[in-house]
Amino acid sequence: MKDKKVYIVGIGPGNYNYILPKAIEVLRNSDVIIAFERVKKSIEFINKSIIVVKRLQDIINIIKDNEYKNISIAASGDPNFYGITNYIKNNFNGYIEIIPGITSLQYFTSKLKISWSNAYVGSMHGREEDFINIIKENKVSMWLTDKKNSPNKLCEKLYKIADNFKVYVGENLSYDDERIVVGTVEDIKDMKFSDLTVMIIERI
Repeated sequence: MKDKKVYIVGIGPGNYNYILPKAIEVLRNSDVIIAFERVKKSIEFINKSIIVVKRLQDIINIIKDNEYKNISIAASGDPNFYGITNYIKNNFNGYIEIIPGITSLQYFTSKLKISWSNAYVGSMHGREEDFINIIKENKVSMWLTDKKNSPNKLCEKLYKIADNFKVYVGENLSYDDERIVVGTVEDIKDMKFSDLTVMIIERI
């Protein structure tokens, strides 16, 4: 396996217009591309063989198969930002190269024209953080969310502490059905959002 090369390729927020040229070059030069179903739809224009996986372990199994020498793993956003990089590194000891991508939060702050230089950046996507205390300690915080910790459910928690916040929610960012909502905690706690959502919370 020493001559096997694995590339972890960030493809940005989803729309192919936000995939970096270097990422496209690496994907096109690969023997095979591995991706989850949602990511696959963003890179079908490359016209390469794409193996769709459902679990992270499936990726490792394919990498360790001797059939392929140059393997690309297409990852949403940037693979180093709460992505799959650490999992791959911990389970494969061979050559790995990482191609960065535009994160959903980078895209979102650009759309909003908001600087995130002094913001806390965290993730409630498949993980837990001390959400309320972090919100209290930071004027601006930015979050990846998921079905369990959706923007409306997080706003329900914030509503109980009776503080003033401005909330920005980005749903399906860069896709045709993109939706951006700006409002109060009270506004957003009663809304529904898809699983592909990020949010920014500003204390006012």
